Amino acid sequence: MTDSQHRPAEVETGTAPLSGLGPGCMVLTLDGEMPIEWLAPGDKVITRDHGAQPVLHIARLRQAPGGGPLPAPLTFHPGERGPQGELLETLRVAPGHRALLRRPEIRAQFGTREALARFCDISRRNRARPDPNMGGLSYHQVILERHEIISAGSLWVESAGPEVAAQLDLPPAVRRATRLLDPDHATARPCLSRDEALQLRQLCPADLSLLDLLAA
Repeated sequence: MTDSQHRPAEVETGTAPLSGLGPGCMVLTLDGEMPIEWLAPGDKVITRDHGAQPVLHIARLRQAPGGGPLPAPLTFHPGERGPQGELLETLRVAPGHRALLRRPEIRAQFGTREALARFCDISRRNRARPDPNMGGLSYHQVILERHEIISAGSLWVESAGPEVAAQLDLPPAVRRATRLLDPDHATARPCLSRDEALQLRQLCPADLSLLDLLAA
């Protein structure tokens, strides 16, 4: 697995952890940070690789695919230490959403400087923290022309990937405009499987927090 040959993201199944950005997540746009609930098609989000990119569509999930309740989010609160210092906003993400990692162990083990991994695969939290300020739960998928790394809650996370787009009932105009449905579309970074993410955790110092794994 190399930087120039990104492995396609794993195909999700009905039992795979759900992806998405949760309530109140602040996304960095060309006009500054904006709550995910306010984001709309045409807004330009800031990406790590390609500057400002227009949003094609926002998919908002209020129940799990196939029905049933949404899984509780992983929540990071202001004051927690992130790769760029203390977090300034609350970040809520679905367990299966991917974050950008950058550690020497990643290059040594996988031959790439940066990789994406699901929060639930790299977190040592075995249960959701109480979040009395959250209100109603919904998850939001940001559909761009391609799979990108975007800034959310002061962290670098993924926009909707190919495996997510394939499950959504996208409007015809969006299906034509995005490359996510192309069979050869590459992910923004190599995506670690659960086993690879657990292997990375074992290689890193035991006292390293989840946020210490993330790319600045």
